[in-house]
Amino acid sequence: MQVECADILYQKKSHIATITINRPAKHNALRLETFKGLIDALGDAGADESIGVVVLTGAGEKAFCAGGDLAMASDHLQTLHDMRIHHIDRMLGISALITQMDKPVLCAVNGLCVGGGVEITCFCDLVIAADNASFYFNGTRIGGCLWWGPTQLLPLMVGLRRAQEILLFGNAVEAEEAQRIGLVNKVVPRGELTSEVERWCEELLDRSPAGLAATKASLRETLHLYLALLPSIAETNAAVEVGPEARAAFAAFLAKKPVTWRSFRSKASKTQP
Repeated sequence: MQVECADILYQKKSHIATITINRPAKHNALRLETFKGLIDALGDAGADESIGVVVLTGAGEKAFCAGGDLAMASDHLQTLHDMRIHHIDRMLGISALITQMDKPVLCAVNGLCVGGGVEITCFCDLVIAADNASFYFNGTRIGGCLWWGPTQLLPLMVGLRRAQEILLFGNAVEAEEAQRIGLVNKVVPRGELTSEVERWCEELLDRSPAGLAATKASLRETLHLYLALLPSIAETNAAVEVGPEARAAFAAFLAKKPVTWRSFRSKASKTQP
């Protein structure tokens, strides 16, 4: 299948499907066309019986994915209806394709991995990062919540307390720390990322296809306990993302200005002793 999307490079070779987010000038930020291209490529890779491993990565060395394109969100996701469609059809569509396909999905992270980019990595089966990778869980810094994966799966990876710290503060996790706490499987020098990913793919291709499929299915049943509420969580967070704080964050980002979040807090008078 030919994926008709300039934002996505899609290659199938020697039983490996490689899907590359191809917007390096925008740090591979996700716009509507990108989501569609990812859905098309993941759908084809999952259905192709000749494919044994899927690799998901980003073009260039500066970023795997900078998250959602805020200019796109500001222009095209203004209403609650639009945001609901985006969450349910596009975002949950991508995570379902990754988790439900019967072959491993390996994520190769180079450089910045922000917001929606971090969320995508949570659904992948394996993650290899270059030593210049930085994982930014920036939800609370941009008026929202990283509801699509991290709030369900990050506690399983790094422990509840560490996950709460990362998500509530909206902090970044650098590559070496990411490996130490279990956010990624391995960190390699940036010049070795491609070769290490290829080595892992070749090793996975030497495993039983039925065994890999059964293992993913078994893991999926366990993860279902955590992911079953995603549709309702998507609905709740759609309202947050069209709310005043998220819109203020979008506008500030586009204007290259900071947001003063304390200005959104209640001006109620002090409690009397």
